[in-house]
Amino acid sequence: MKALNVGLLSSIGMLVVGGIVFAVTPAGGFSATAENKTASTRDEVDNNDVAGAGDSTVQASGDLGSTFSVDGTLKLEGRLGHSSLKATNPDETFVLLEVSGTDKGKGEAPPVALSLVIDRSGSMRGTRHQNALLAAAGAVERLHDGDTVSVVAFDTRTETIVPSTTINASSRQNILQSIRGIQLGGDTCISCGIEGGLIELAKSSSPSGEIVKRMVVMSDGDTNNGIRDIPGFKSLAQRAMSQGINITTIGVDLDFNEKIMSAIAQSSNGRHYFVESDRDLARVFEAEASLLTDSVANEAVADIELGQGVEVVRVFDRTFTRSGSRISIPLGSIAKGEVKTVLVKVRLPKGDAGQLPIASAKLAYRDLVANKDATSSGQLALELVDGQASAFDSIVLDRVQRSETGSALREANSLFSVGKADEARKRLETQQRAVNAARPSAAKSAPADRAKGVDDSLAKQEAELNRAIDNFAQPPPTQPGASPAAPAPAQKSQVKRSAAEADNFSR
Repeated sequence: MKALNVGLLSSIGMLVVGGIVFAVTPAGGFSATAENKTASTRDEVDNNDVAGAGDSTVQASGDLGSTFSVDGTLKLEGRLGHSSLKATNPDETFVLLEVSGTDKGKGEAPPVALSLVIDRSGSMRGTRHQNALLAAAGAVERLHDGDTVSVVAFDTRTETIVPSTTINASSRQNILQSIRGIQLGGDTCISCGIEGGLIELAKSSSPSGEIVKRMVVMSDGDTNNGIRDIPGFKSLAQRAMSQGINITTIGVDLDFNEKIMSAIAQSSNGRHYFVESDRDLARVFEAEASLLTDSVANEAVADIELGQGVEVVRVFDRTFTRSGSRISIPLGSIAKGEVKTVLVKVRLPKGDAGQLPIASAKLAYRDLVANKDATSSGQLALELVDGQASAFDSIVLDRVQRSETGSALREANSLFSVGKADEARKRLETQQRAVNAARPSAAKSAPADRAKGVDDSLAKQEAELNRAIDNFAQPPPTQPGASPAAPAPAQKSQVKRSAAEADNFSR
């Protein structure tokens, strides 16, 4: 088993999960205590610098500072929220890592394994069922000969429509014919479908040993069989991620459980989509298939080693493990053009004026373009000064606002669902003011090549917040002493959209 596989499996066993996860270090930093330290195979590999034959390691060049950039099949960029802070009261800042898939290299893409897990419960009748089958067929058409596909249909029980099958000229037509024959059934057991998909993906392999695995789960209803609670679904999704499988979830129409579908995607490093019209299913299925076939790296894991006395306050939006002063964040597979981020809030020690090391970052992954293990690394430090602190880095500021906008959308959904429309709107308006205040200076101070992206991101946040405020303006009518009435279709749509956009902002 490759070193990256061993590390990923051992790290997943200690996962700490949450939409936003808090982790507070002991007073004085991790070095202040040796208790509760967790060792893992991955830590042993990293500490002994065992990479293996054919590996490549690239480090950031130049002076130690508040930013770094390392090119490669995965480009790694690191930034601090501030380049300088007052020595007498340094307080807190942020560490941001951006990992992006590039076009470098001309290696042949490895085969992929895609499991399509499709809801066939009774509520899928009509065009919804027809368009779901067409969308699944379109995804299969996007795959290449040599790739592997499986199709699992679920209602109260699971049926494997297509067992794990390697695609070629003849099998492709058989797969498409089997998809077209899926019949509707009874109630909804989403966890049953996921378990069936995992079984089939476990069978997939390739002659080279390289294969990228993904599951796409589509449903239009709430689960009423099997696992029904969010912690249970998070645990199931973590298990998928420990097997190198990202799960993308697609919620159709207005009656699916957006909290469950979002939790599955986030806990497995997948994506969550809201498809209001079943006519749009083909676009989403085919986009996921294209991303899968465009994968340039697999088993990516970002490690952040904190400097002396630096304390973790908060890890945003991602599962992670912690061992001593190291935080490990699994990122899974990454496609060409795809960007994944890691955001950590840290508390700094007071000290004399001068340079303060904040963090060392390392990215380990399987390079699918060069067909070898690869690592990239860089270090971040800021200056403690006697004078004025620097302005907030605009790129980090945008990423912080994206996370806060995601939190505001989720919290507003929860408030609105219990009839607190006014409180939901106030929460959104508070975040709207924060974004409005950040936008002018952030776009102006951003690096020239990033200014438009920062402004576009903040503008999109404004637009989504405004949309939610407008749709939550009229609360559902209620009778005295009665439960809140069912929301109007536009309000139900907003709840689903907000959940999906919150996931997008938090990536």
